[in-house]
Amino acid sequence: MPIKETVKQIVNIVKNEIKASVGYQQTFEELLENHDVQRAIGMLESHSSAAADNLLQYNSDTHKIMSKPHKPIFDKNGNYLRDKPVNRIAIPYHKFINEVALVFIYGRPVKWSNATTDSSDQTDDKFNRLVSTLVNARFDAHIREAKRHAGCEGCSAMLFHTYQEDEEAKLLIRVLAKSKNDDIYTLFDQYGRLSVFAWGYTTLNADKHSVHHYDIYTKDTIYFCSTEKSGTWQVDKKDNRVGKIPVIVFQQEVEWEGVQTLIDRIEDAYSKNADTNDNFGDPALVATSDIVNTLPKQEEESRLYVLKNGGDIRYLERSNTNEARQKEIDALDEQIMNKSFTPNLTLEQLRGLANASGETLRQVMLLAEIKADKRKESHDGYLSRISSLMKAIMGRVLDVRSGGYDDIVVTHEFQEPFGSDVASVLNDAIKMYGAGAMSLQTLLEQSYLVPNADKEMERINKENEEAAKLQQQTALVDVFGTAR
Repeated sequence: MPIKETVKQIVNIVKNEIKASVGYQQTFEELLENHDVQRAIGMLESHSSAAADNLLQYNSDTHKIMSKPHKPIFDKNGNYLRDKPVNRIAIPYHKFINEVALVFIYGRPVKWSNATTDSSDQTDDKFNRLVSTLVNARFDAHIREAKRHAGCEGCSAMLFHTYQEDEEAKLLIRVLAKSKNDDIYTLFDQYGRLSVFAWGYTTLNADKHSVHHYDIYTKDTIYFCSTEKSGTWQVDKKDNRVGKIPVIVFQQEVEWEGVQTLIDRIEDAYSKNADTNDNFGDPALVATSDIVNTLPKQEEESRLYVLKNGGDIRYLERSNTNEARQKEIDALDEQIMNKSFTPNLTLEQLRGLANASGETLRQVMLLAEIKADKRKESHDGYLSRISSLMKAIMGRVLDVRSGGYDDIVVTHEFQEPFGSDVASVLNDAIKMYGAGAMSLQTLLEQSYLVPNADKEMERINKENEEAAKLQQQTALVDVFGTAR
């Protein structure tokens, strides 16, 4: 960087410090224009600290039980001899709970539909291109990843990045999360709308030196900020062609919210049980002092003991386990699952449900369904914003020649994680059609055997027309004895 430009930046920073010290309020854009990136970032809400704390609970290696100290051993005079290792058993409840919650929202892909009132070939083509773009960008996999990170960290984001390759505009979706070394910063207005989004990350330059970056998004502008060891910030600014912040921020409480103390307790109980088994699991040898020869050493194979009159030798075995502790473990396990709205199914129970109907599965999985319905309140909004964002991306960047995508209405639908009883639904639909309570078009739309109801309806109408013509010809044969 030229010396003149560096001096200019330093002067701007000094000016900003003076203004801040006397209470001068600069707007967010002004701070970025003056290259005062750090203070601009300070105006945003950082999600990194909370995410890091949540990850400590999520990862088994950093559970509270793993910091349990070993037991010190002293001689009869109180002198320290050594540390006796204790068991530290961390149970990955958090991952199990999080994965179950994920399956009940995005276990099956989101179903997009074209709800345009005055549908035409043009609007159908636009809708198909939009859905095809999402498929090519692996949207379904990325939204699952975003939900998984949000469930264990409390916050994640999906960044929709457009770029040019081989003179063609393309879309790439990246999931941002603390566990991927991303720092997320947000600013929402009083109505909950995202006003500013910033993504912090670090890269290496050609000299293998760390370069820290902040990519800052507003609906009109994108700021690319970077700094090296010098501490001065380089700010590159460009217009946001999409006209919307191309980010979806996922925020929630962690999926195990409210049961962390129960998990700590059950891990401690399991560890103590393991210590007890190590100490008293093997039978102990008990002998009176009336033994002629000394007991064999551990490495010796001799099993002969010579006893005096009245001498005795026997093994002391534990008659039963610690029932009270085991009852506590069972009760804790049940409470953890119930209070986190997670079905507690064993492998045997799962085998028994192999051929169960969708309705039966819903009843068994009622707790997870309740939790999923709660999550859908926010994810319904996320998906609506994704459809709005994708229409802007398609119309303004990826498919500019189309004239815009504002004329199509895209809706979404969460699908059942285990599917539905399609045969039962189809039978009910056939009965309604037979009773005149449903049109043929609706019946076709309900059938899992028909991939495209509109095209199938065209085929049926064409076949009906051909059948009508054939019937007319047959009628002429009956009247005149020959076809005319």
